[in-house]
Amino acid sequence: MSDYLPAELIVEILIRVPAKIVPRCKCVCKRWNSLISNPHFATTYLAHSKQRPYHLFRRLDQETGEELFTLHPSDNPDNPFPRNYHLKNLNRSDPALHINLLRLAQEVKDKGGFFGCSSDYIKLHCPYKTRYYQYFHQIVGSVNGLICMVDSYSIDDNYYLWNPSINRSMQLPRPKYHDQSRSNSFFGFGYHAPTDDYKLVRLVYLNNCNSPVVDIYTLNTGGWCSAKAQPSAQYIIDSFGSVVVNGAIHWLAHTPEDAHHNLIVSFDLGNEGNEVVFHEVPVPKILEGAPPLSMMNIAVLNGLLTLHGGQPEKYVDRGGRDDRLVKEHAVWVMKEYNVVKSWTKLYVIDVGENFVRVVGFKKNGELLITMDDDKDKGLLLYAPNSRRGRPYTDLYISGLSRSFYLDNYVESLVLWKKNTEK
Repeated sequence: MSDYLPAELIVEILIRVPAKIVPRCKCVCKRWNSLISNPHFATTYLAHSKQRPYHLFRRLDQETGEELFTLHPSDNPDNPFPRNYHLKNLNRSDPALHINLLRLAQEVKDKGGFFGCSSDYIKLHCPYKTRYYQYFHQIVGSVNGLICMVDSYSIDDNYYLWNPSINRSMQLPRPKYHDQSRSNSFFGFGYHAPTDDYKLVRLVYLNNCNSPVVDIYTLNTGGWCSAKAQPSAQYIIDSFGSVVVNGAIHWLAHTPEDAHHNLIVSFDLGNEGNEVVFHEVPVPKILEGAPPLSMMNIAVLNGLLTLHGGQPEKYVDRGGRDDRLVKEHAVWVMKEYNVVKSWTKLYVIDVGENFVRVVGFKKNGELLITMDDDKDKGLLLYAPNSRRGRPYTDLYISGLSRSFYLDNYVESLVLWKKNTEK
């Protein structure tokens, strides 16, 4: 019957099929095989998939030591992890409402929290394990359904690409060896649209050298190339996180101590040649001359460059140990790219000294945060403009707080035709 349908209509049907089913559809007939094998089909599929994205969440279960990945729908501004997901069947007119709330909270805990009560998520099975128990991968980034991870706990770093929507993955070859005991490595991952290529960038700071060695892996070539940073690129990358904005990878950084100031360093994904050019993006003026921003993180909010975390104020000597005092925890957004005056403080996160970091932003304006205290609270939902006595809500999502990772995710066919592991 498909022989009587226009090709355009068949494609419209196929792009609505879950990604893991698409390869099987090639076996239906020669015509479907030809349509799906056309390189333009993968592009069309991805464009449609971006209209129905998911949220990707990762956590480390401290009891089992297992690294857990899940997908959550994003069709509701309250997702992921709705504030009252466990209260939907509660009778609010019941005179014993307060007692029922306490009882229900205990039931949620007994069942294992959010993941024991909610079925509105998809569990993913990561094909790779870290070398040691209770350790987790560093997720460098996720773009177009492709997740880039690094296992930094092995003797030599291991690099992986994984597309869970089609259950395809690959371990990347290692770049040129650098003595890890004498270096620090930082990573970035992104997609370069003009060449339809995915790139993993590794910056290696060798001992007593402020200019990094740059290694770049490209998926199209399947190999690494090395380049030298400009002699003037005297930056010290300050954060293990990176983000992609305007076709460039961005890291938090600062200049050497003798001329110290904080800034953001960017690397254009289209950069080619033997010499790498870094560009400087200013931080808010109030943060420029502060101590290194090691308590802040870089992020993207609604497509805009964002900084969030603790604003360091000064160091204080406490019995021979230098502690860094934090003036406040805040969220800053650069509303016009590379324009320092456009930095705007959205809000101050007022939850006390135990605040650790922002894990993610929700469409309804709420934040997902972690705190550090004697009772490991796990993941919390914070409402910046809440008028309640306590501005955060326990979501009953446990795990090692440092392992929490949240990002947008779309299904795609990337890696389908590569020589990968299933």
